Amino acid sequence: MRLSHNMFSLSIYKTYKNRIEDNAKALNNVSTGSRLNSAKDNPGKVGKNETLKIQVLTNDAASKNIQDTNSMLQTFDGSLQEINDNLCRLKELAVSAGSDTLTDSDKKIIQNEINSIKADINDLTNNTEFNGIKLSEPSASSLNLNPTKIIKSAIGNMDDENVDIPIFDVSASNLGVSDLDINNIDESLRSIDKATQMVAKIRSKYGSIQNRLEGTSDYLSNKDINVQTAQSRIGDADIAEEMMKYSKSQLLVNSSIGLMAQSNNFPKDCLNILANVK
Repeated sequence: MRLSHNMFSLSIYKTYKNRIEDNAKALNNVSTGSRLNSAKDNPGKVGKNETLKIQVLTNDAASKNIQDTNSMLQTFDGSLQEINDNLCRLKELAVSAGSDTLTDSDKKIIQNEINSIKADINDLTNNTEFNGIKLSEPSASSLNLNPTKIIKSAIGNMDDENVDIPIFDVSASNLGVSDLDINNIDESLRSIDKATQMVAKIRSKYGSIQNRLEGTSDYLSNKDINVQTAQSRIGDADIAEEMMKYSKSQLLVNSSIGLMAQSNNFPKDCLNILANVK
């Protein structure tokens, strides 16, 4: 009989060591809320989990781009509304100036207000910007309704998922109202009507882009929820299940400690028995 090696105690210690590792893993999962804290936790799932996590992050970034782009278009539309109001006032003044009952002094007052309104239109054109992006870019010719600049905004996580934002020239000169003459009412009214139509077309273009962005935002929101749900099923820890594992492993650890305490006395008990043999 060998009394120098307590194999039973060694076996219990090995079980105790494994339960300590299970206990620490369960506690770590509960603390982090994740069951994939390293690649060894589930080599087959860790790659998919990281891919889904990247999709969630890129969707969030695209949603932020959409919000920023919408904010920019709302800023531009606010200034275009002011320009439209100014054009309405210009037409009102032009019609008023067409009366022969006005004196030269009256017409001069009207002309001064017209000049002030044109200056206000140019101020809105030159000073309206969003994060350094200006409402208007100058064009090479007057009455040009083609975009003078195109900026892009990414609205998804794919290469071709972006939207083009056209920038127009909405200065008084390009709108054709920089040289209004109250002595030529018919021509002035035609110029103001053309300018009003140009502004309306630009606002309509921006409005359609905003509608597209809002639809894309709703789609991304729903997509993000689905991706997060899939990623959660793979990577997130089930707290109730992990707590059960923790409690189970803790119970086994405590039991192993008690068993080792008893098994460590086996050699001593054997020696006591041999000592009593006569």
